[in-house]
Amino acid sequence: MAKNVANLKDSFYQLLVSTDGSQFKKIEHLQKAGVPSEEKVMDEVTSTDDNRTIKAPINFFEEGEVEFEIVLDPQDTVHQSLQTAFDAGTELHWRLTFTHAPAESRQFTGIISKYTTDNEDTKKKLRKQGTISITGAVTKVEPSSS
Repeated sequence: MAKNVANLKDSFYQLLVSTDGSQFKKIEHLQKAGVPSEEKVMDEVTSTDDNRTIKAPINFFEEGEVEFEIVLDPQDTVHQSLQTAFDAGTELHWRLTFTHAPAESRQFTGIISKYTTDNEDTKKKLRKQGTISITGAVTKVEPSSS
């Protein structure tokens, strides 16, 4: 029996950035970007007479990181703003938008904590690899605001 795959969504995505959280700009020539982790912190609350481990979620979130890679266009204003934000340690607003599954899109604030030039493969265009250290809550994006 064949499985029904009609409702499965493609994983195409965009990474957008904003300085103030109101107007987001697409990062052109994006090669890859991770998805922010949405992991709950658990506290072990096992009693001395329990015969198994008991854990409970607490209202605390550990900040994560998102790695990304772009093909560098030194004339692109968004690429220039990424370098400027890295140099200054400026917090930016980020939005990861899934073009075929908008309900899975996420938004967060973060600082570019690593931003290096990758020239390892001379058969490729110059790339920048970055790490975004998440500084705020990861939230779902309403499909109408993507």
